[in-house]
Amino acid sequence: MMKNSLVSSLRNETGSNASHRSRDLGNVPAVIYGKSINTLTVEIERTEVEAFVRNQGGKGLVQVNVGGQPYTTFVKEMQRDPVTGMIMHVDFQQVNQDEQIHTMVPIILKGRGFVEKGGVTVQQQVRELEVQCFAGSIPEKFEFDISNFRPGDTLKVSDVEFGEEVSIINNLESVIASIATPAKIIDDEGEVPLEKKIELADME
Repeated sequence: MMKNSLVSSLRNETGSNASHRSRDLGNVPAVIYGKSINTLTVEIERTEVEAFVRNQGGKGLVQVNVGGQPYTTFVKEMQRDPVTGMIMHVDFQQVNQDEQIHTMVPIILKGRGFVEKGGVTVQQQVRELEVQCFAGSIPEKFEFDISNFRPGDTLKVSDVEFGEEVSIINNLESVIASIATPAKIIDDEGEVPLEKKIELADME
């Protein structure tokens, strides 16, 4: 059995009202589509979807079972409520293991907490990389250790090691993250450190 799997059931009704009823019953409305199948309208227990997102970031291949029929898929799109962040709908794309696809893979910065203990800020501009690879070779994540980074250091796409089976779509010179000194406030008198600005405000 595939590492990630979800059990779904077919939805007999479609439309926004039907989706609302599905969510009220503790499910997440979803669709499964692909080149070789007719689009399937399904629903999955919310606890299963949330566990998949929590444990795997919603990335990588996932087997979606519909009435006992397994479909190898990956998440093409996940819609969330803009206020609550609740998962509202998921689009699954059915693929074959040997099929070339484009997908997004999350970037994990190891040692981030250690670096920020020194009073600096890790500014992460890119949180996912777009890749092209075989469906069966989708990385769950890209990790990079920044525990030795100092203010002024930057991490570019070209600094991350990728397997030969993965092609990166992003510009290799794009900055993933940089290390910045504590925030400063600029006023009419020039740059003033944030801590000093607070002290001055307390004295007024």
